[in-house]
Amino acid sequence: MRRFIVCLLTGLLFILSGCWDQRELIERGFVLGAAIDEDEDQFELTVQFYHPTPKEEGGEDPFNFNINSETISEGARNLVNHIGRRANWSHMQTIIIGEDTARTRNFSELLDFFYREQEPRATTYITIGQGKGSDYLDVKPLFEGSSGRQFREIQRISKEVTGHSMETNLFDLALQMKSELGTAIIPYMTKVTKKSETAPVLGVAIIKDDKMIDKLSGTETQSLLMLREEFQRGNVKVSCKNGNKKNVDNIEVFLLHSEVSPKVKGDTVAVNVFFQIQADLRELLCTKFETVEVMKDFEAYIERNIEESLMNTIEKLQKNKVDAINLGNKVYRDDPKLWAAVKDNWDELFAKSQFVFDISVEIDASGITNPKPFLKKAE
Repeated sequence: MRRFIVCLLTGLLFILSGCWDQRELIERGFVLGAAIDEDEDQFELTVQFYHPTPKEEGGEDPFNFNINSETISEGARNLVNHIGRRANWSHMQTIIIGEDTARTRNFSELLDFFYREQEPRATTYITIGQGKGSDYLDVKPLFEGSSGRQFREIQRISKEVTGHSMETNLFDLALQMKSELGTAIIPYMTKVTKKSETAPVLGVAIIKDDKMIDKLSGTETQSLLMLREEFQRGNVKVSCKNGNKKNVDNIEVFLLHSEVSPKVKGDTVAVNVFFQIQADLRELLCTKFETVEVMKDFEAYIERNIEESLMNTIEKLQKNKVDAINLGNKVYRDDPKLWAAVKDNWDELFAKSQFVFDISVEIDASGITNPKPFLKKAE
């Protein structure tokens, strides 16, 4: 009996070995990035393919190919008619959607193919690009082998270091849009042409009712990420207390602890916001510390500046009646029955929400032993 089982398992190993679809590498075109735009009544799908070249020529030379079709899946399938290889989506780094298309077309329509197709990974990053999405795939990468890969790294590092944007992949987007709120935020990219052409990721696009409705700047995104309790670190500019508009003090803030708690009572929503922040001095261009009292006063001044920035972002969101802060989902998690009672009227309730702040800032490091403007003479 044992000999029979061993023979059976050995035979199965021969059956299971080898490539599952028996398709050679030279029959595949590996996708590194994709862009989606609207061309009149059709979609314009731009695909960035990996193009292997000899090592002495660099080893990699991606190229972009455009195809128009009535649906994304139709264009993806018909690529083989033009390039002579079957597109393989398993190595795709980034999907870029042009802003005009994101504002007029449903996201469920734009991305359905990528969620249903077997090869695209749920970890593929997604971005909204100012203007046409296809333009960004033409940007020459500065460090990475392709622009698709570079945009993935910009997203990832930007949130971690500056807080001016965030990182969102297909999986994150699905969780946001299928949540109780159905609201999502996606990194927003702009194209800048100078001596060298770059495409910085600054700010986020806001998705509501399956379409892009607004966008936030990099500074506003810092405030939004704080309110969503997703902020890590970033540079904050503090205006001079003496009214000097030419200079600012620059500090780096770290969000050590945060609690954002919405409380619903009748037809009112009160939101308590507690932040514990560490501040490191990076550039002092108008403030000098003579005493400990001056240091404490500057900490309080930073707190007021941060609260003002938070309120500016909140008021913009309330004007649009869009809860990008994620308060509604918190209410749902804490009390599903309460959420069921207020869900249909949540946009109005959010627009009238009252925020109470408790922000604590502590200066931890000055960079030097004497935290005065470094090169300024003592008076």
